[in-house]
Amino acid sequence: MGLSTKVKVGFIGAGGIANVHARYYKELPNVELVGVAEIVKERGLEFAKRWNIPQENVFVDYREMIDKLNLDAVSITTPHRLHAEPTIYALKHGVNVLVEKPMASTANEALEMYKAAVSSGKVLEVGFQNRFEAQIIAAKRIVSSGLLGEFYYGETLADGKRRRGIPTTPTFYTKEMAGGGVLLDLGCYAIDNAMNILGFPEVERISGHVFTGIGKSKDAIVEGGWGAWDTERFEVEDFVVAKIILKNGGVLILKEAWAMHNNELGRPFYMGTRGGIKLNPLEVYRDEWGHMTTTTVQLPNRDPWRDKVGKFIDAVANGKPSPIDPRENVYEQFILEAIYESARQGGTEVKLTIPDEVKPILNQYAKGA
Repeated sequence: MGLSTKVKVGFIGAGGIANVHARYYKELPNVELVGVAEIVKERGLEFAKRWNIPQENVFVDYREMIDKLNLDAVSITTPHRLHAEPTIYALKHGVNVLVEKPMASTANEALEMYKAAVSSGKVLEVGFQNRFEAQIIAAKRIVSSGLLGEFYYGETLADGKRRRGIPTTPTFYTKEMAGGGVLLDLGCYAIDNAMNILGFPEVERISGHVFTGIGKSKDAIVEGGWGAWDTERFEVEDFVVAKIILKNGGVLILKEAWAMHNNELGRPFYMGTRGGIKLNPLEVYRDEWGHMTTTTVQLPNRDPWRDKVGKFIDAVANGKPSPIDPRENVYEQFILEAIYESARQGGTEVKLTIPDEVKPILNQYAKGA
């Protein structure tokens, strides 16, 4: 695309997250918001009015929008189970895609999305804004430098303080729309942070357990939380714990909750033979100068959402690869699916099997990545 050409962006889904996307697109002078597809027409019309999109460019069917408008890119912010189909359709029709996390609701869907991106030559970015957080960037830099030595144990979680944080919208907690619960919604962040920080180590075996501890309870207190949800329609897990064993023998524990009878699950941390790090805030633990030292890393202020959207548009406008390699997200989707499979088997350990397409992204630090 020429530098003077505006990137024409459409939206598939017009809910809350779509509005966040739109706000950051509006900051970019080389972006024009031109259309929206939303199955609830009234919501689509409201979204269009809010973001100055022509009313005639509001559609119920995303296929019609893609077929009729000369789009360069779309943001897909539909429920989890509805990520794959519009992503593949858009890519096959020459439209670049920024799709919200998780990549999909199944590993095979994620793989097909990646294949569609390769075939089309278009950008596919999965919207993990955590990749652009200052502490995640710094943690990855620290670990990749070798400062920790060989990793052998860690615990990962995205949000360990949700005493009552069940989303109030049924699209998050009905199997038909969500495909899964807290593991897909927040656990995907926890897996992405761990894999990214550790350089995508090869996972060998996984065991997991999922629980619905509070979601179905009619007696649950909702004050002080996100609000009430429909306990009659709640069909997914609200707590997950998993053990991920790496090929090198290292162990990673994942834990995540939408709701719990506890005030917190702790902080993410990673330990190696020569040092360790802990997040929120980022601290480094070492033996130095004859002492055990703890260093709190001073980080710059940065808006990860601005990078998530801005780097996507930069890739689209300037022919660059996706700012996040979608093969990494496919790998993570296979990990998530293995946790669910183990849980279905009562926590039995399962061997992780991944397709050949994603193997090149493994063990990045060993390759000097």
